[in-house]
Amino acid sequence: MGVTSLDKLARQRELVKSVATEPWVHTYSSLAKTLGVTQITVQRDFEEMKDNGFQFKRDDRGTLYLQVSGWNGVMPVKASTLRQMEILRILTSTPQGLTLTELYKRFNRRDAEEVSSKTLERAMKDLEKKNLIKRRGEAYLVCSEHILPPLQLAKQEKTLLFEALEVARALAPIPEEMKSLEAKLKLWIGKNDTDRETMFVHGRTPIQDVHHSQCCIHLEEAARSKNRVNLLYRKEKEPARQLKLNPLGMVYYWVLDNWYLVAQDEEDQRIKTYLVNRIIDVSRLPETFSPVEGFDLRTWYKYAWGVYRDQCPVPVIIRFYNHHSTFNRVRAELAKRETCTLMEDQEGILMKDQVEGLDELAVWLRGFGAGAEVIEPPTLRAKVSEEFTQLLQMYGGEADGLN
Repeated sequence: MGVTSLDKLARQRELVKSVATEPWVHTYSSLAKTLGVTQITVQRDFEEMKDNGFQFKRDDRGTLYLQVSGWNGVMPVKASTLRQMEILRILTSTPQGLTLTELYKRFNRRDAEEVSSKTLERAMKDLEKKNLIKRRGEAYLVCSEHILPPLQLAKQEKTLLFEALEVARALAPIPEEMKSLEAKLKLWIGKNDTDRETMFVHGRTPIQDVHHSQCCIHLEEAARSKNRVNLLYRKEKEPARQLKLNPLGMVYYWVLDNWYLVAQDEEDQRIKTYLVNRIIDVSRLPETFSPVEGFDLRTWYKYAWGVYRDQCPVPVIIRFYNHHSTFNRVRAELAKRETCTLMEDQEGILMKDQVEGLDELAVWLRGFGAGAEVIEPPTLRAKVSEEFTQLLQMYGGEADGLN
């Protein structure tokens, strides 16, 4: 009897956990013995996991280390399919077409060959058989009559499409290849703002990333339904840890382009922040937890500039001068910050706020250069001044006169 897809996914999840929690310990052989399968099956699993974004490293002894986490719990998309999608993307943006040699150069811009000419040739022949591309002399062109152009949907149209997917899934299981579309739509439109356990810390919303989107969707749904989760979590090159948490919500901080999970630790009951990039795997548990008394995600981050909190907001006054569209940036990026007031006068814009996380505020101010001057507090003014002094010295300038 063959191994079912569910059995395979569960086994691959166990392989990831073993390698992540005990780096440079396990080999294909030891893992096969532990799981009671053949070594060939384990090697095949690792190859499939590569197609899902996982990257593993082996040393001379054959022991394994997880370098990059991927997308767990779904059937992988084959590398050949992704390659063909990339070919179609390149040809769609080049209406005049490209030769095989030109395509080869697009795929191999570094010193090492990433895609061989034979592999590329096979992909082109397969796309020709599917009537997705055609040849005109030496050049390959997209058969535009057989390809649906990119859809530009308004928010209402996205909502309708998402609702249609919900109905389709109720009638029949949604295909695996549609999960990324569902994740993107759900992250984009969510429910209404008051119903979501997600917030964006002032500024832009995130660039869509399927892997992170799927992880965030799982965590947000767990927070909404008050389901506990098990995380496989790793900092830098440390062995991964298994954490049991009560998820309270998701936060996106656009300055660092990072997602964060806000959760209550089951052991010490403290509310902590976890970087999503460090989450290797998420398992949603059937058991529920009681809401944290008095906790509200927006109130929790009311004064925070990013994700840092010390519960001691500091009064901040900053003067912005009209350098290279500074005013437009300030208005746009502070539009949703409730604690901030902006006052225009002859000199520019005066910003007043109460802020937790002066280091994160300093990072944001750095992008304005001479367009922003810190008036208060002196600690923030000194922090920004010190950074520009270091820059000036780096480029051979004199730091005298800066204060």
